[in-house]
Amino acid sequence: MSAWRKSQPNMAFRCCFTGKPLLAGILGLALLVTLLGGVCSAAGNARGARRFPLEMDALMGALSDTRRPTPVTTDSYPRTVPYRFMHYDFATDQQHQEQRSVTLEHQPLRIIPHSTGLTEILWAIVPHERLVAVHKSCKDRQYSFLAPLLPDDLPVYGTDDAEIVIGYRPDLVMTSFFSNANFLHQLRTAHIPMAQFGFFDDLDSIKEQILLAGRLTGEENSARRLVAVMDEKLRDIQTAVRKRRTPAAKPPTVLYYDNMAYVAGAGTTFDSMCKALGVTNIAAVKGIRNFKQIDYETLLQWDPEVIIVPEESTYDRQLYSQPMLATARAVRRKNIRKMPTVYLLSSSQYLVASINYLAGLIYESSF
Repeated sequence: MSAWRKSQPNMAFRCCFTGKPLLAGILGLALLVTLLGGVCSAAGNARGARRFPLEMDALMGALSDTRRPTPVTTDSYPRTVPYRFMHYDFATDQQHQEQRSVTLEHQPLRIIPHSTGLTEILWAIVPHERLVAVHKSCKDRQYSFLAPLLPDDLPVYGTDDAEIVIGYRPDLVMTSFFSNANFLHQLRTAHIPMAQFGFFDDLDSIKEQILLAGRLTGEENSARRLVAVMDEKLRDIQTAVRKRRTPAAKPPTVLYYDNMAYVAGAGTTFDSMCKALGVTNIAAVKGIRNFKQIDYETLLQWDPEVIIVPEESTYDRQLYSQPMLATARAVRRKNIRKMPTVYLLSSSQYLVASINYLAGLIYESSF
């Protein structure tokens, strides 16, 4: 996967760390053979010589297609789909939920998702011809796992292009917590059926969104199957990691650190990845929630065993060359590992692939 997601300014992106917007230019919020062949080729490019708990090509293929079309009966529609919307207030670091619903007169056949994560979910569970347009970020390999798979002639649109979206005559638009207010207002004014997906920060909330997507599209069986595949593959990753971990050894301490000195604490999907692997996200242990900048002195005090930086950056070289960090364990042991942005920003079922990748980085000599 040469680039098997970014930016609060670009609301279609959902950061893998989901909890606080990063500065622009880093990891902003929102940092099948004919079919699977593109996935497998991309997986191989990103993997290179690196080894993972699960073979990445097969994992990506399993996560990319669980379609089992559900027959539509005469009494299936119209239907009202109730759902829980989770709101996150960045200013106060508070979450609250509300109950919402959307009424559908018929099974949606012209669907437009407003984020990369929602597009990835839909690609795995609905017939592809039902996707009539996608956000332009979905065709960028740095941000979307689907970039190698999407047809060249599939229309794209920009974050604020509500008029273009309306012009495609969708019978369902799936927006996200990060979709801007004006975009949402224009859809409502045009009476476009719309469901807004709420804030997420871990695997469980992503699985909840997958099941909601299944109910909205009438593809409940496919959605449940995708969640089951995620659970199965995660168990396989965890089993592989346990077999290679010394029983008496303490879990390694890990830190995400980017070139703007932000670390990812509790309430981020990076922390969710660490929890899934049973490793210690030292930023969360030190009381950091969401994102916060730390200096080199704090980095030395925490002294993590492994530091994760974005692959597209040169921050590993910068850290290695800092005289002040010469005694840091991760520096001395050459344990600064690079992770592709697309994995860091995963906001769909592919978070399981990100966990697989992170395990490969942390235990790179073990698989």
